[in-house]
Amino acid sequence: MTELCAMLSRNLLNKSSLSYLRFIYLSIFLLVFYPQFALSQFGANDVCGFDTSLTVNKQVLVMGLPKNVNTERQAEILIIPTVVHIIHLGEPLGFGTNITEAQVLSAINALNEDFRMQIGTNGYGLGVDTEIEFCLVKRDTLGSPTNGITRTDASSVPGYLDDGIKSGNIGLGADEIEIKSLVAWPRSEYLNIFVVTEIDGNNAGNGTQGFSYFPFDDVRDGVTLLYNTFGTVGNLKSWSNLNRTLTHEVGHYLGLYHTFHNTNSQSACDNEVSCDTQGDQVCDTPPTMANHSCVIPPSCSSAQLENYMDYTAQECKNTFTLGQTSRMRNTLFTQRLSLLNTNACVPVSLRDLGIDGVTNPENITCSNFSFPSVQVVNYGTLPASIFSIQAVLDATDTVSVVWNGSLSSGASIEVYLDSLAVSMGPHLVDFSVTWLADGVDEWSQNNIFSKSFTREALEHCTVIIEPDYFATETTWELTDENEVFIMGGGPYSNTSPTNIYERSTCLVDGCYNFRVFDAFGDGMSFGGGYEVLNGAGEVWVSGSGNFGSVATHILCVGPVPGCMYSFSANYNPNATYDDGSCYLQGCLDSVACNYSPVATVDDGSCVYASFNCAGDLDNSGHVNISDLLLFLTILGTPCN
Repeated sequence: MTELCAMLSRNLLNKSSLSYLRFIYLSIFLLVFYPQFALSQFGANDVCGFDTSLTVNKQVLVMGLPKNVNTERQAEILIIPTVVHIIHLGEPLGFGTNITEAQVLSAINALNEDFRMQIGTNGYGLGVDTEIEFCLVKRDTLGSPTNGITRTDASSVPGYLDDGIKSGNIGLGADEIEIKSLVAWPRSEYLNIFVVTEIDGNNAGNGTQGFSYFPFDDVRDGVTLLYNTFGTVGNLKSWSNLNRTLTHEVGHYLGLYHTFHNTNSQSACDNEVSCDTQGDQVCDTPPTMANHSCVIPPSCSSAQLENYMDYTAQECKNTFTLGQTSRMRNTLFTQRLSLLNTNACVPVSLRDLGIDGVTNPENITCSNFSFPSVQVVNYGTLPASIFSIQAVLDATDTVSVVWNGSLSSGASIEVYLDSLAVSMGPHLVDFSVTWLADGVDEWSQNNIFSKSFTREALEHCTVIIEPDYFATETTWELTDENEVFIMGGGPYSNTSPTNIYERSTCLVDGCYNFRVFDAFGDGMSFGGGYEVLNGAGEVWVSGSGNFGSVATHILCVGPVPGCMYSFSANYNPNATYDDGSCYLQGCLDSVACNYSPVATVDDGSCVYASFNCAGDLDNSGHVNISDLLLFLTILGTPCN
């Protein structure tokens, strides 16, 4: 498997108080994967910008780490408090880029297997136990209980929805500082792992899989990874499902260069004379160029293909050397020492159950029911054996469930409750968890969680057709009020006994035409029938028997606005409430012969005297008393 890398570094300020040069370089390591069949195409171009763009500074490419920092702490287990920020696109928990807690836990577990070289795991190999571990933190920035996972919808941040995050702010996507400022916890107390949707617009496929930084005081400090290369279970790509990208990037975070750093030729391998200052500046990693395969012989014969900091495929990586271990631990003792001096990995309370999130309800479409479920976390030190969950809909309807089992410290479980009937419109569900075992919950602030949602104006519609023995004659259709086709069925096959056919769809508010056709013209005269049901299972319309060539029904979903006055020009017999739209047509001009004082819409029918207005005998344009007097004077006059 080919992994390409691009890196950027910036020389920070020289700390003159030190007795030797200490340059801290911000180094972005962009780990890039391609399938193995691309070896011949990309192999010759596997270079890192970091290794080629700073030629004049190669003699001072050191991290400012003191030599041989071997204190009495060198033998202890160093635990790094870790928080995982899932920066998703608004999907429900567990879907798409909003990955599950199980996937997060698998990533931290695999990271510990690699760093501790645990026997019987993928991390056991040729290397050494670094005696460095990672814990998902138990305390957040305010000292409150947490499971060490945050979830943030960043779809509204410019560029993130389409291209994800920029790597080092030099590619496509959202501004790295803007994204990380939304979620980052203090770098002095936490290792921030940012799990993102895309990097540089790569659609979470090939290209940059992750990047990280050498220690520097900036919100960007930490490790950034694609969601589908993080962990060993869950939503992952087949060629990045051993979590080795995270292991590699954490190596950079703790001060490791690539094993092939500044080694770009066979002669460079052969002529390395000072392992402290050349190559990756680690003396027990042999000089090597970048390697991309576990089976192809390396260009530099002594290369260590199993090293996590090379570019070989995930299957053969299993090694941190003793020298790399010393460098990483020295980085912790000097530039990241504050990580070792927090209590973030210690639970706040002995007994503490909390609701971490609500899986359901989400917004409901085309259903009359909500099926609540919540994520319950044991934030305490003691295991939880029994607790209850209650859900209250709109402060009226309540469902609850009692859970029995053993929920260990730091573990979580999704709890499902019975369904709640939900009407259309906005709603609020209030959840609560109650400790039922011995003792009391010592941190009540996380015992409640509220979730608002909306049942959208969509009605579930089911059409059930049972043709008679002449099923080939039967067809049907459902159209909207403008005769736009929505769904239909038939003709069917003649069978004995007859089959029953069912189709469903979701309908927005409005009225619809449902028609059943019989090609012979005798309806369903030989058995059978039809029904249309709403979301509650109630029968909207039904029919059977001889309905001729066609049976027509009008179905109306939800409130139907319209004019409810039958004498109006726009009367709507299907309206369920009057929307004030009623109008009468007529002549609105008061000087016209046919002026209508009750009309609200002029229909162009006005007639005036110049158009032989009946009754206007003096052609004045009005029918008035003078016309009556004129009529009386001619009354009885013979007509010629």
